[in-house]
Amino acid sequence: MNLSKESIQKLMGYGITIQKNCKESCFEFQIMTSPLFKDTLILRWLEIDISDIERPIQCYRYRCFDLDGTSQNCSIHYTNAQEANAFFKSLEAHYKLDFATE
Repeated sequence: MNLSKESIQKLMGYGITIQKNCKESCFEFQIMTSPLFKDTLILRWLEIDISDIERPIQCYRYRCFDLDGTSQNCSIHYTNAQEANAFFKSLEAHYKLDFATE
């Protein structure tokens, strides 16, 4: 899939906003697609909460966008482990930003 420069800029601009508001540390923003969500760009990022240095919490976050980069104001949800695994296996990465800064 060829992503327009404008779409990439919009999604990564959203990543910069996320980084500014992140509780402790967020990084590795990726623009992805999945055949399970046709005509949808998915921004995935790794969030690591280090507010308790002895017990850091790491998780992936997802946000959906239209192909033009407009936010759909939703996230990815799945109802069971089987659905979650199908989603994870279907993801294809298209663009990666290791750390979002202005």
